[in-house]
Amino acid sequence: VLVGKNRNQDTMVAGNAIERAHKNISEIANFMLGENYFPYILFLEGSNFLTENVNVTRPDGREVILTYNAGDLNRLDRLTASNYGMPINTNLCENKFVKCNGVTIMLQAASIYTKGKGGHWNDEDMINVMLDIARTSLKMLGKDLFIQITRK
Repeated sequence: VLVGKNRNQDTMVAGNAIERAHKNISEIANFMLGENYFPYILFLEGSNFLTENVNVTRPDGREVILTYNAGDLNRLDRLTASNYGMPINTNLCENKFVKCNGVTIMLQAASIYTKGKGGHWNDEDMINVMLDIARTSLKMLGKDLFIQITRK
């Protein structure tokens, strides 16, 4: 289906879900400031989150190339601010600590996962990611408990 005001466009400019994602990530990060882990996962799919060009054949047989780095379409770069530009499709649950001007800063990075070729997430793939993040969270909680026990 052609999109846009006049129904004459192959692609629709991205919407505002990204701003909501940033707000949600910030709210949970504030809640978890006292933790050494940040189990926030963002699952993305669709043409706004491509990692490479994708060819799409329209019902009329015309081929359209969705360019992954087109500014009017792709919004993946708008979300990588929430993971400090670290790799996507990577478990970033364990907080990172960086030194800047003699001060240690904790980075709480969202783990951003995308189906870069325009694919769709299935339950099994999402469950595997969530289990990996949960295991990391438990590992970090275990470290905290060990430190508390050894200090007593």
